[in-house]
Amino acid sequence: MAPVLDHTLFHIINQTLANPVLDFLCPILRNRFTWLPFYIIGGIYVLYKYRMQGVFILVGVGITILCCDQSANAIKWSVHRLRPCHLEPGVRLLIDHCSDTYSFPSNHATNHFGLAVFLSLVFRRYGWMAPVLIVWAALVAFSQVYVGIHYPLDVTAGAMLGIVLGGMVFFLYRLAAKRIHQPLG
Repeated sequence: MAPVLDHTLFHIINQTLANPVLDFLCPILRNRFTWLPFYIIGGIYVLYKYRMQGVFILVGVGITILCCDQSANAIKWSVHRLRPCHLEPGVRLLIDHCSDTYSFPSNHATNHFGLAVFLSLVFRRYGWMAPVLIVWAALVAFSQVYVGIHYPLDVTAGAMLGIVLGGMVFFLYRLAAKRIHQPLG
């Protein structure tokens, strides 16, 4: 995405789309603590329903998040792209601070898309799950731009990285699962 288009899209999302509903929802959607109860309940449910297989699924979730987060951080520290809340005049910052870490790619987008892809593949027999998880990850990514802390390119690159890494971890999960037990996905 060309820098001019990236900045233009940022201003459209951060300023032109501004409204009280998104002003209320987006800071909540992008906050990792919002989703913590769902992660905990989901993890307990997976352990309860799938027992030992559930342990392997949760290990896969952990590996997915670790790979996504660390890969995004490695790229961030190579690219050194500053956040729009440090660069853009008139940015609407809807959270209490603008992080001093770099912006490209978005860890939130990378982690959420990686998790969405991994879980969608593990539970692919539940056809409704993939669209729900992808929409969830997209809302989190959109919210990062809306609140003023990422450019659209940051979340787009994060989403693509997460999709690739989530798929790769699933591939490794399937290999390991075939050796240990019957895989779910």
